Amino acid sequence: MKSLRLAAISRNAITSLLLILASGYSGFAQTPAPPPTLAPPLISLAEARAIIDGAVAFTRDQNLNMAVVVVDAAGNLVSADKMDGTTINNTRFAEVLANLAKERPDRYFGIMNMYPGKVYLVGGGVPLTVDGRLVGAVGVAGLPQGVDEKAARAGIAAWEKFREKMKK
Repeated sequence: MKSLRLAAISRNAITSLLLILASGYSGFAQTPAPPPTLAPPLISLAEARAIIDGAVAFTRDQNLNMAVVVVDAAGNLVSADKMDGTTINNTRFAEVLANLAKERPDRYFGIMNMYPGKVYLVGGGVPLTVDGRLVGAVGVAGLPQGVDEKAARAGIAAWEKFREKMKK
């Protein structure tokens, strides 16, 4: 008797479901969620390439080689490049070390203390700002102390010219 009652309940449930679907009830249909709206990037790929090209031109004039990266305000990579004769490690250093001392001084000094006399961390990271607002940073690695920052600033000067040209 119990199995007959279960069969009748199942038959009624299936019939009800079919009637609901046939009537066009849209309560069960899933409407796709709208795509998330992403904030426009604060620095475009074209701008990052202008920075990199300016830094490379400066470095080439010095007869040196380096790696350079451009990151957005959140530290996400926008673009990176390395000149011939530069190891891939310099690209990684340019990206990571530019913000390490600021964000995690414990790790920065920890690395220096782990390898005393073997590792010397220097600057090479320069922030990118527009109207006083941080939009990203440039990191340079593989150049002598002080020259890395000059290369980054040469890239930023090229970026500023690029932005002026784009306004016109």
